[in-house]
Amino acid sequence: MLRRREEEQWDDESDDENFEESESDSETGFNSDDFIDEEIEEDEEQDVLKEVISERSFEDHLDGSNKLDNLYANGKVVGSMPWGTIKLQPWMIFQSKTHFMEVFRDFCIQEGFAVSVEKADTTRFTAMCLVESCNWRIHACVLLDGVSWAIKTLVSEHKSCGRLEENPMVTSQWLCTKLLPDIEANPEIPIKTLQRKALGIYRVQVKQRLMYKVRSLGRQQIYGGFDESYALLPSYAEMIKSTNPGSYALVTWTADSGNVTPRFKACFFSFAAQVRGFLRGCRPIIGIDGAHLSGYYKGILLTAVAIDGNNEIFPLAYSIKFEGFVCSTWVPEG
Repeated sequence: MLRRREEEQWDDESDDENFEESESDSETGFNSDDFIDEEIEEDEEQDVLKEVISERSFEDHLDGSNKLDNLYANGKVVGSMPWGTIKLQPWMIFQSKTHFMEVFRDFCIQEGFAVSVEKADTTRFTAMCLVESCNWRIHACVLLDGVSWAIKTLVSEHKSCGRLEENPMVTSQWLCTKLLPDIEANPEIPIKTLQRKALGIYRVQVKQRLMYKVRSLGRQQIYGGFDESYALLPSYAEMIKSTNPGSYALVTWTADSGNVTPRFKACFFSFAAQVRGFLRGCRPIIGIDGAHLSGYYKGILLTAVAIDGNNEIFPLAYSIKFEGFVCSTWVPEG
C-alpha cells in the first residue's frame, strides 16, 4: 500500500515537471509582443498562436527534438526560381515576408492572374483570386523563429478565369527590377522597345505612361536622383574655379535654420574662355533671355549672350534660379 502511494506521488511530480517544461517551451518559442501587430485583438492573438504552433500535418512528423529543426527538415526552403518555373506548394519556406511577397508577385504575373487581399499584417497573409467565381486561395504566416514565412494553405486550381494581359499586379518597381539590365545597357532605350520586351518575356501589356516611369526609375538607380545632384553643386563650382582660372562659379542656398536643411536657390556660371572671347571678339552688347524649365523641379534658365564678329550668338554666362527668387544680384556689373 505504502509502495503504491509512493509510485502515485512520483507520477504526480513527473507530470508537474513535464507541464513546467511545456510552459517554458511556449514562452521561449513565440513572443506575441514581437510578432503580432498592435492592432490585432486578444482573440486573434490566440488564433495566431494555435495556427503557428498546432499544425497537425506537421506535428505528425515530430520526433521529440527541436521544433524548428523538424520544421525546416519537413518543409521546403525556397531558393532562386527562374522565370517560367515558379511554383507554389504548401509548406514552402521563405527567408522573410519580403521574400515571400516577391516570389508570390512573380508567380501571379507568370500565371496571368491577380488577387484580392483578404488579410495582410506582420504575421499573416491571405489572398484569393480576383475573379469571384474562382476558388483559388493562399494563406501564409510567420514561423516560430519570427522571420521565416511558410505557405500553410493553397487551393491551386483556377476555374473560370482567363489570363490577364494587363495585370494590376504589374507595378513600376517590379518592371524596373526586371528591365534594369536593358536600361543599364542603353539608358535612352525607346519606350516601345521596353514594351515589346515586357510583352515578349513576361506576357504583360504596359501602357506608355507607366513605361516612362519605369525608365525614369531605372536611370535614377543608375545615376542617382536629381535631388541628390543638388548637393554636388558646391563641389562642381569649386572644381570649375580650380581647373579654369578666371572663371565665375557661384551657388546660393537658403539660410540654415538648424532643423531645416538648406535648399538650393540659384547658381551662376561663366567660364574664363567665354569672358576672354567676349572682350576680344564680340560687340559690346549683352542680351539676357530666360526660359521656364519643365519637369519635376521648376525654375528659370537665364542666359547672357553676345554677338561675335560673324554675327553669331556667343554664349557668355548662364544662371538657374527657382521661381519666386529675386535675382537682382545677378545683374552683370562692370
